[in-house]
Amino acid sequence: FMSVGKMPRHAHGRLVPAPWLAASAAVLCVIRCLLGQHHELRSPLRRQLPLAFAAAGRTRESGVSGSSLQHISHCSVRRAAEEGRRSGAGLWPELFSWVKGTGMDTSDIAIEVAPVDLAPGELGLLAKAPLEPGDILAWAPTSLLLTKAKAIDVWGQAVESLQDRMAIQLLLVHERFVRKSESLWSTYMKTLPRFDGDVSGPSFLWDPEEWECLEGSDGYGASVQMHQYLRDEYEELSSSLFADDPTAFPPEVFTWPNYLWAAGCAASRAYGDDFDGTNLAIAPLVDFLNHRSGALQLTRFSNGIVAYAHKHFEVGEQVWVSYGGKSNAQLLTQYGFVDDNNLEEAIYLRIGDHLEIDAPHKEAKLALLEELLERPPEAAILKVALRPRDWDAELVPVARILALGPDDVPPSTARDLLAAQPPRLEAAAWQLLGNSLIRRREEYPASLGEDRRQLTTRGLSERRALALKLRISEQELIELALGQVTDRHEAAKAQMLGTAEVEQR
Repeated sequence: FMSVGKMPRHAHGRLVPAPWLAASAAVLCVIRCLLGQHHELRSPLRRQLPLAFAAAGRTRESGVSGSSLQHISHCSVRRAAEEGRRSGAGLWPELFSWVKGTGMDTSDIAIEVAPVDLAPGELGLLAKAPLEPGDILAWAPTSLLLTKAKAIDVWGQAVESLQDRMAIQLLLVHERFVRKSESLWSTYMKTLPRFDGDVSGPSFLWDPEEWECLEGSDGYGASVQMHQYLRDEYEELSSSLFADDPTAFPPEVFTWPNYLWAAGCAASRAYGDDFDGTNLAIAPLVDFLNHRSGALQLTRFSNGIVAYAHKHFEVGEQVWVSYGGKSNAQLLTQYGFVDDNNLEEAIYLRIGDHLEIDAPHKEAKLALLEELLERPPEAAILKVALRPRDWDAELVPVARILALGPDDVPPSTARDLLAAQPPRLEAAAWQLLGNSLIRRREEYPASLGEDRRQLTTRGLSERRALALKLRISEQELIELALGQVTDRHEAAKAQMLGTAEVEQR
């Protein structure tokens, strides 16, 4: 394929899909922290961004509180974006003219960028003609992608050692605030959010008083820690890369507000090829696609990134892609929205806070847990998914291990606890799991009913409403999970009684 301008085709005039996981480096960090796999390295310039869903309702082992963070106000963010407010009026003709002017083949583009009703200020892609499954929604050639390679073109070896995400953030600042109208992406830059009230933005951009609305949720600690991590990262860049070459990195441009703005764009708009966020890129036009469960993820070809329709779309209907299986805490922290019908919703339990490794058999339990989890168990994070069948690989076996009592003989391998156990151990495991969910529920500052009533209050800010929606979604999942756990516990108890009656006979 040509590296610029033309879409790859087969004989039927459509692209042949190839699998490509729509994941970013930020997503990888969320998952690693959830699984307790995040490792601190010596330099934050070498670390993955720790969206640490390790704590619900407070930061975990960070010593960071909302009041102590070096935060910036909306006014500072507003000053960081100097020209052109994104708007629905006249946006698409200018953007489409820019796309055509780059030499990109637009013959298959049957969409337009326009305001959508997801939330105030949000933009999306609408169908301009009927679309069928497999039709192209949008694509961006390699020449238009914002990537680390483009940053190396600007600064050379100075940025080669940086993570893709950091290099892209610096490139965004450079193109918007240094090159301005001379930038290849100047028209595209005008369409990006400012996060100054135009859209809610990823919750790590929020103010400390807005984070307080997230208290109890899995998004609270993630938001606070990610913000502080970015601040530390910026301070190290300032004292090293920026200080070494102030001509290439003018201090009046490479400011903390500008860097934070770029981080918000990268977190919510960048894509990578795989779980590790390889070849991270921001794809103009493609990045206006909003998320819906069940849609297709993106596809990378040698000459660009493509999105396909997963179903029939009528003219004027918003078209979608999937950002992958993410809980609402992940969606809010990284993208700035909550999915009211999220089939991938989940909450997280922490060993040491919600689940205890107690005697008897404590050493055996530790060994079994480490074998099962493949990570240190003392502070492991366990996912409680919406679908109970997703508990079978890890959550339920962990409960069985922790429920081993004085009359039980620990098995030689954790694999023996993947299947259902004798009724007494099953009943103990489900009771233990139910107790852990109750402890998790108690971390919210208000009950599910109270949060629902608050959400109906007039005059709520968008961010406060999103925080309440997240807390409601998580608490609803806890109630559903408790119902499932109670049913399993009662079934195991009934089986115990039946077994006892048989033995008595």
